[in-house]
Amino acid sequence: MKKNSPQIIAICGGSGSGKSTLAQKFVGAAVIATDSFYKDLTELTPRPDGIYDFDHPSSVDLDSCAETCLRLAANDDAVIPVYDMRTCSRIGEQLVPAPKSKIIVVEGIFAFHAPLHDIATLRIFIDTPVDQRMARRLRRDVERGRSTLDTIRHSLQVEEAYTRYIEPMRHLADLILMGEEMRGSFVS
Repeated sequence: MKKNSPQIIAICGGSGSGKSTLAQKFVGAAVIATDSFYKDLTELTPRPDGIYDFDHPSSVDLDSCAETCLRLAANDDAVIPVYDMRTCSRIGEQLVPAPKSKIIVVEGIFAFHAPLHDIATLRIFIDTPVDQRMARRLRRDVERGRSTLDTIRHSLQVEEAYTRYIEPMRHLADLILMGEEMRGSFVS
């Protein structure tokens, strides 16, 4: 990595693994969550059983997410969608200023999927035990307004998707962090 060249750091791991928490430790970086790029419910096709699969990579506009990262890396401000998890819809936009540090952190369960994998200069995978991920997801989703029972039911689908779409990306990591809580900040 060249000293002053832009860096795009991708952080991947299962739902509730600590990706967002780690991303926020990069002081001065622009942090982009792939969750902001979930497609509006009207753009998705339900499975044959009528359920929408938000745990499939096609549910996120990864191309637009990558374009946003590249825009920020080119020292341009970017506008990203504001996604409402309760209504499964985009409810607005948010300006993300170009980081003076030239560091862009993109975090999410699909952060290692193309084209994000292809533009990342560093790939970090967080490997957190399933029981810790489930406990964190339960706490987070209940805070977001989902019932405890719905969260527990949904966890089975989330863990199946983890096995299918996320864990296989682990081998693409430049750095694997075990899911222990990290302390401190990374100054960028």
